[in-house]
Amino acid sequence: MGIEIERKFLIEDSSLLPSLGNGVKMIQCYLPSEVWLKYWPGEISELEQVLADPLSAYRFRVHGNTAITTAKNHSDGPSRLEFEREIPIESVLEIVRSGKYPSVEKTRYKIPTNDNLFWEIDFFEGKNSGLIIAEIEIPTPDYPISKPDWISRELTGQDDVWSNQALANFPRPFKTEMT
Repeated sequence: MGIEIERKFLIEDSSLLPSLGNGVKMIQCYLPSEVWLKYWPGEISELEQVLADPLSAYRFRVHGNTAITTAKNHSDGPSRLEFEREIPIESVLEIVRSGKYPSVEKTRYKIPTNDNLFWEIDFFEGKNSGLIIAEIEIPTPDYPISKPDWISRELTGQDDVWSNQALANFPRPFKTEMT
């Protein structure tokens, strides 16, 4: 088990972003807990707190030849429980590509900070086309961050609208200013 502590921001003007280099295309598929649990490679007992939260998210993430299964409880700000394990891609690829469950598609870029952290910039595709969200994982909830000038509105703690699971269920295509 880990505790994910992250802050999330909207990017409204992508022309302000620095050069991003190569990104990683990924798809994240959100499943009901009873389906997701069939693929969890660990002990179910370790998930007790997440399973007790009716707003938890259960997903498969596929990027390249890698598949990750993740369970996260609902956040109450920047922190939440997170369980993640790599699983054989062959076991979930058909489910992810089937379109049977809500999903998001995106390309992720990483920008290093001066304090050995990374901004993760997600360019959403498909039903969320045009949406760009930046996230930064931090070591403590009160960890000070320097917000670059390309950061717009903060979205931290607004899981019901801005989590990837919410975007999979209720897409939010977005028009950004681009040059």
